[in-house]
Amino acid sequence: METHSSLEKATAYLDVQFHRTDSGRRLAVGPFVTLSRESGTGGSALAEEIGRRLNRMQTVDKPAWTTFDRNLVARMLEDQHLSSTLERFLPEDKVSEIDASVGEIVGLHPSIWTLVHQTNSLMRRLAGLGNVIIVGRGSNLATAGTAHGLHLRLIAPPEQRDEYTARAQGLSLDQAHAYNRKTDHARRDYVRSFFDSDIHDPACYDLIVNMAHFTIGTAADLVVSVLHSRGEIEPLPSVSSTSGP
Repeated sequence: METHSSLEKATAYLDVQFHRTDSGRRLAVGPFVTLSRESGTGGSALAEEIGRRLNRMQTVDKPAWTTFDRNLVARMLEDQHLSSTLERFLPEDKVSEIDASVGEIVGLHPSIWTLVHQTNSLMRRLAGLGNVIIVGRGSNLATAGTAHGLHLRLIAPPEQRDEYTARAQGLSLDQAHAYNRKTDHARRDYVRSFFDSDIHDPACYDLIVNMAHFTIGTAADLVVSVLHSRGEIEPLPSVSSTSGP
């Protein structure tokens, strides 16, 4: 499964980074990107494309860029030696107080707040290591104040987002519209519940990209260009040109 593969990549990334630390060979901290998105803007696809572009530019002595998306909670549970079945209690949404309380009473899982806190701690840990792209879960807020971060937000008109979701999930436009509304509300509630913040607040982001005007490829190029302009990555390869008379 793709999720299993992405977890293996996440684990390999951390294993390499910790080996550098343990052996005293850890390099300077690299940059990181957080990506918040409206549903139907292609956030996961963009994160992967940004990673591919950055890895093509990466020198062999630097760790590969790794995306943490759906694999983030699985990695947190693995770190905490907790059952992978707990992942269902941690959607990118606030869990109802009744469901959370029942689970804690019967010993099904630790406090929801504890699990979210551990997920936030992992995001800060990843940001501190650098060369990661973290998608969703209020990652921009969890890592606020960590150096070398670029906090990105994707938006798009509802009609475009509905069409994207309909194509991606094989839904009708009405179904896609309902899905996007529900997902957006869930993400808004998650950020409000656990960070006491508004997901739509532009002050929480460094760059807001309207995907009505970008393809996944051109948006990835934009992010790479911004990282370069800020001195976070090596200079882009120069393009040779011939001078006229």
